[in-house]
Amino acid sequence: MNILALDSSTEACSVALLTKQNVVEKFEVVGRGHAEHLLPMINALLKENGASIDDIGLFAYGSGPGSFTGLRIGTAMMQGLALARERKLIAVSSLAALASRQQGTVLSVIDARMDQIYHGLYRVQKNNSPELSGKISVSYPDEIDLPDSGNIILTGTGWDRYKDKFMLMKSADREITGIDNEYPHAADIARLALYGSGQGRETDPANALPHYVRNKVAKTMAER
Repeated sequence: MNILALDSSTEACSVALLTKQNVVEKFEVVGRGHAEHLLPMINALLKENGASIDDIGLFAYGSGPGSFTGLRIGTAMMQGLALARERKLIAVSSLAALASRQQGTVLSVIDARMDQIYHGLYRVQKNNSPELSGKISVSYPDEIDLPDSGNIILTGTGWDRYKDKFMLMKSADREITGIDNEYPHAADIARLALYGSGQGRETDPANALPHYVRNKVAKTMAER
């Protein structure tokens, strides 16, 4: 099954095509303007790999949390493509996609503005889907409850912005390792979507939603 995936949860936007042979991706840090970049990136990706949108069996998107505007654009785009072709759609956590690039105990952190971060703690083993410990939340960096011991890998835009605060969490028993300049990638969304499809996690495109986490702010913005 061919999978077309995208992520637009942060300043980066990326699209990926997963086939039986491999996964290919287009990735670019754009800041803003995801709507203007995503569709041309999809068209170029498909053309360069001799595929068309009708060859796609499953559509996948990074559901967030992250930028409200980016999430709405990405969700709506994949929702429309899936509905038009009567295909299934699958949502993948952008935090899980971040964690999947590492191994061990991973704290994925995405800048949430207002001095806060979105975060999820994962246990990642080689060739397995990341396992979430607890729940995905939004909080101030110094409010995060980390394991008391072991090496914890921090990755995502939240690390880049608040690394000084995170490094204060080091202790004799707890080591902090940070990954600089890391963003969610559509290639990882596609891989996790393939796993999720095997678990029966597809959804009707009409029911597709972003995972904002900060619900009160999202509701306020939606009402404007």
